[in-house]
Amino acid sequence: MAETEKTSLSRSAPEAYPKRTRYRSDSDFVLNKRVPPRPAKRPNEFFITNKSDFKGQLARVFKLLENNEEEEIILRGLGTAVLRTVNLSLQLQEKLGPQYATEVFTYTVHLVDDIEGVPDVNEQTRSNSAIKIRIFNKNVQVQDRSSTGEVKNS
Repeated sequence: MAETEKTSLSRSAPEAYPKRTRYRSDSDFVLNKRVPPRPAKRPNEFFITNKSDFKGQLARVFKLLENNEEEEIILRGLGTAVLRTVNLSLQLQEKLGPQYATEVFTYTVHLVDDIEGVPDVNEQTRSNSAIKIRIFNKNVQVQDRSSTGEVKNS
């Protein structure tokens, strides 16, 4: 008798809950995001992303500064990686001590996306926040190259 009750309960349960319907997008266009522009990479420059290994980047940058292989390093982050870039620089600052200084620059990058399927519009622009963090030894004089190629002593 208990077995017949179980089967009757299991049959009535699905009727009480309707199936979920999936909604399709009504748009006929496709948005392709282009790769953001990057400046020419230097050996002391690191681009931080959310997909990269945090501990690995921390160890690699720390090793470069600790062994005096590089006098300064530059960390760059774009979009959601800004927070991760700041965290990495704070961890480095804590490990390296007071002899190293940090300079932070924030800016906006204008990105271009391709739109396929719309007859009149081919591109769409959007803005994204970015950060550049320079970590350097206070006791060592570093030559800084500006975008014009001039050498400046800081």
